[in-house]
Amino acid sequence: MFTVYDVLLTIFSLAMRSFFREVKTRGSHKIPKTGPVIFCVAPHANQFVDPVMLITKCGRKVGFLAAKKSMDKPHIGIPARIVGAIPVVRPQDLAKNGKGKLIFDKTKPTVFRGEGTAFTEQVQPRTIIKVAGEKGEYEVSEVISDTEVRLKSAVTNEALLATESVGLAYKVIPHVDQSDMFDAVTERLIAGGCVGIFPEGGSHDRPELLPLKAGVAMMALGTMAKDPSVNVKIIPVGLNYFHADKFRSRAVIEFGDPLHISPDLVQKYKNGGADKRTAIGTLLDTIFGSLTSITTTAPDYDTLMVVQAMRRLYKPQHKRLSIDENLQLSRKITEAYLKYRDHPDIIELTKRVTQYNRMLSYYGIRDHQVKRTAVNRVLAITRLVTRALELLFLVVLGLPGAILSAPIWYTARRVASAKMVEAKAGSNVKIWGKDVVATWKVLTALALVPIMLTFYTASTYAITRLVLSLPPKVCLIYTSIAAIVLPSLAWATIHCYDHGADIAKSLRPLWMAAIAGSHAQPLRDLRLELQEFIARIVSELGAEMFGVGFEDSRIVRAEDVEYSLRMERLRRLRTLSNESGRSRSDSGDGADFRWEDVDSPDDVDDVFVFAKNETPVGKTDGVQPTLSGDTSRARPAKSSS
Repeated sequence: MFTVYDVLLTIFSLAMRSFFREVKTRGSHKIPKTGPVIFCVAPHANQFVDPVMLITKCGRKVGFLAAKKSMDKPHIGIPARIVGAIPVVRPQDLAKNGKGKLIFDKTKPTVFRGEGTAFTEQVQPRTIIKVAGEKGEYEVSEVISDTEVRLKSAVTNEALLATESVGLAYKVIPHVDQSDMFDAVTERLIAGGCVGIFPEGGSHDRPELLPLKAGVAMMALGTMAKDPSVNVKIIPVGLNYFHADKFRSRAVIEFGDPLHISPDLVQKYKNGGADKRTAIGTLLDTIFGSLTSITTTAPDYDTLMVVQAMRRLYKPQHKRLSIDENLQLSRKITEAYLKYRDHPDIIELTKRVTQYNRMLSYYGIRDHQVKRTAVNRVLAITRLVTRALELLFLVVLGLPGAILSAPIWYTARRVASAKMVEAKAGSNVKIWGKDVVATWKVLTALALVPIMLTFYTASTYAITRLVLSLPPKVCLIYTSIAAIVLPSLAWATIHCYDHGADIAKSLRPLWMAAIAGSHAQPLRDLRLELQEFIARIVSELGAEMFGVGFEDSRIVRAEDVEYSLRMERLRRLRTLSNESGRSRSDSGDGADFRWEDVDSPDDVDDVFVFAKNETPVGKTDGVQPTLSGDTSRARPAKSSS
């Protein structure tokens, strides 16, 4: 029997399938079927889409912690309560502008004085004073007077110490008693339920994992301290989005190994004081390490660009890796690159890859499209015309659905853009506010789709009855047909959009092949040189980089790499010799301009990447980075030539 929860879960699943083109899950078998579980999810890069993603993919009923400020809004609160969300009063939601201005004396680093302030009215012990201009947050230990407070610890913020410390604006963030929330979580876990939490706090669009808050550790340890018979498991969950705010983008949700909490840690928590803080810190470190192991890491954007180019160049062209294999390969290459970035060969490789990326930008194409430019001009023109006609056919086919759905996507984009600006203005953490875009696109569409379907269905009856003057029974038949056809038309339009976008992206390299011809040969030559260079580095340094089990645990096998290089060399020779009459095996093998290869492999390049600043570069906690993965894939077939 379907419950309200089941109905809502079905709606959520349809919404995710409509918005995302592909969602992959990895490690779902690691989730316990029964018993208390805390799902610890990071990065929190897509606001309300993140919990929906987990709820629809984990196979357990999960109640997330959600900001009370959000749950007070009906469009969020009603579905959130249906799925069992637990409201949390966030101190930052209660922040108020402080009266007067702060005065900070560097000779007294534990004291704030004020001018026109009302500390006795606005501030209490444990209140947080947040100085404007990202000059830090400071906990108050004592309110001395209306114009003076003592801080719990000395000011160390360099921005505050280095600037004029008179007339500082500030906000007052009150301390919130969270005992009711912790009691609700404990009660649910003792009952064998599941709780979801984003340990970073609120959603964000920053390029690094934010510091974890202590709440998740306190929930797990507190529950086991209260009832020793309860064995709480913590499941780290990594969310990796590709074009997170874009319609029909891709995502990977990865479940890590369950974290078991030792009785010794629980006992330290029960001891209180320093032991309690040690237990919380130890568990947080473990959680952070688990989360970083299931999210791609890179310290900066330039490193990310180099690593992604290396992954694209290293993987064989004849073998298509799945989206999660691409993610795993990127992660392992990043670890190896950070560990050996000062090696002479890696430095030289970095220079060459940077040059190659610049050439790609100059030509305006993607890496996986480079080899497609090596096509005979007549063949290129033929394919260009054919593809253009195919694209035109899909545009015509999808045009009715696109016109009917235009009010929905236009409104969704406008609402999401406005909410992005609003989110950025209300946060000191967000960079652009893009973490709210997908959420508001989905919410707007969920509201408008039934309204527009009802409007179009009613319009069908009105037109057939009032304009065409058809009998009522015939009008009802047409109306029923419209009610069935319209949702199908919308779904067909989405798939026309997918295939049309793929074809459109294939036109650029075809145009280059038809117009530029041999002018793109230097780009193809550089690509082949880089492939050979990377293959040599992996061959020579692989065992040193990845350990003695490297050859037996590779995602990309050595014979696959060598086969791919042979095919690329052969392709180059044939291109240079102007062999216009290609055999089916070297030009019509289905590898050129495959729709599924135009877009999906390189969507992995736009994954959110998070810096591991707390861990020394190269440190892997005793785990050797390996290009590990499925080694059971079939070997490549030998070339007919």
